[in-house]
Amino acid sequence: MDKELALHIVRTAFRSAAALEQLLPLLQHDCREEEARIYGLAIASAIADIHRELTNRVFSSLPELQTEVETQIRKYGRVL
Repeated sequence: MDKELALHIVRTAFRSAAALEQLLPLLQHDCREEEARIYGLAIASAIADIHRELTNRVFSSLPELQTEVETQIRKYGRVL
């Protein structure tokens, strides 16, 4: 896979995970506790699936990209 496409996949995976994570405070505020917990677990599972199925797959085929992404996260707190 082309490195630019791989990086685009990783960025999109991180953005998707972040968007899902932003739902948690809304759920905690507007749902019953048990309902928020159930949805929170589902969101956590979805984020884990995104990283396992996309990010980890890209990193296994392009290990140098993982180093680059980890450096960006340490330096900027996010993937650029």
